[in-house]
Amino acid sequence: MKPPPFLSLLFVLPLPCLMAQESPEIMQPEDTEVWNPTPPVISATAHSIPSDAVVLFDGTDLNAWESESGGPANWEVQDGLLTVTTGPKGGIVTKEAFSDCQLHVEWKSPNLPTGEGQMRGNSGIFFMGGRYEVQILDSYNNPTYVNGQAASVYKQYAPLVNASRPPGEWQSYDIVFTAPRFNTDGSLKAPAFVTMLHNGVLVQDHVELQGITRWIGLPEYDKHAFELPISLQDHGCSVAFRNIWIRRCHSQELLNRSNLDDWYSFLEHQGYEDPNGNFSIENGVLHILGKDFGYLATKESFQNYHLRAEFKWGEAQWPPRETGKRDSGILYHFADGVADSVWPKSIECQVQEGDCGDIWCVGTQLESPNADEQAWGMKHVFRTEDFEKPNGEWNVVEVIANGNAIEHWVNGHLVNTGTRTDVAAGRILLQSEGAEIYYRSVRITPF
Repeated sequence: MKPPPFLSLLFVLPLPCLMAQESPEIMQPEDTEVWNPTPPVISATAHSIPSDAVVLFDGTDLNAWESESGGPANWEVQDGLLTVTTGPKGGIVTKEAFSDCQLHVEWKSPNLPTGEGQMRGNSGIFFMGGRYEVQILDSYNNPTYVNGQAASVYKQYAPLVNASRPPGEWQSYDIVFTAPRFNTDGSLKAPAFVTMLHNGVLVQDHVELQGITRWIGLPEYDKHAFELPISLQDHGCSVAFRNIWIRRCHSQELLNRSNLDDWYSFLEHQGYEDPNGNFSIENGVLHILGKDFGYLATKESFQNYHLRAEFKWGEAQWPPRETGKRDSGILYHFADGVADSVWPKSIECQVQEGDCGDIWCVGTQLESPNADEQAWGMKHVFRTEDFEKPNGEWNVVEVIANGNAIEHWVNGHLVNTGTRTDVAAGRILLQSEGAEIYYRSVRITPF
């Protein structure tokens, strides 16, 4: 049947319009394929510890822990179990610090329960140096306030369901914790989040923490370090633990402990060659001999990150700095396209005996509330205090790059800040500057 005239017009008019348009680009499957960077390979099977996990308790000892008041952890280790008894022992904290992480903990309360409510099988897991608590409690037929029962984010979020097993049975927590981020002025950049499985059941679904855990009062945030220990609480109740491990999330180790394939070297007189072995990996540790001036640089550039480096000094010192302070540095924001030179345009976190954490603006500028001077044609900003450990001990230096603001931390202490930097991204450099130095870890996490 011939359509009415107005319908024919509707069908006919669009045709010239389509003919006048260019043909859309035809995509191929490979146009949406991403091949690099490839995820790190780990081994993981059901009920096993992932190969990249840090084991915090394997049933043998408390080497990964210490007392919250300092000194050795004094909880009981017997028959493969870690137990806090009813006597006052105090909490225990990990010797290592963590930020974004996946934590696995198995625990049980006594099979002859005593007490009721909050005094029945009570303990807790605290993140960030005792600030954010996930509750441990015998919540099997034990009424209490719901934002204080087992698997609650204490006083903030009740669990979605009560997945508790009877007293005496082992229970498991699998917690994904995202650490908060703070700006240089102390304001909150991004809150903390918790996702949690209790006995394999989702009980906290990416909940946004409102601040630190408070028994009395409302939670609020107070700026703290980016990485801090995990702690287990002594609440006056007997609770046993086993099989505790943790994985760092979102974090990238820049030293692969076997080679320097992700780095390149530049030396004052040798250029991109290293004939004297100034940079080498020895037993998984980066050894910088320090004899030739220059640096080891990442091939990749970075922006908005937390950088953590562990270093200690060696013994050798070389001319023209064979005496005096041992000197090195971590340079960052060395932008793509800037030529390599011994001191390229960048910001330096000073690594020098007695001056660790100072800022040097190498061809750059920033503002800081700290005292400063002009030296060697550069702005030099002094750190607030000296927190470096004695020669021969390992130190932790942290750099936070947050847009056009920076922070320098030394052994857990904020020692320097800068704002309105005129560079905000680039490669990371480890200096060779007349002194022997070792790095056992250089790790970066998005901030």
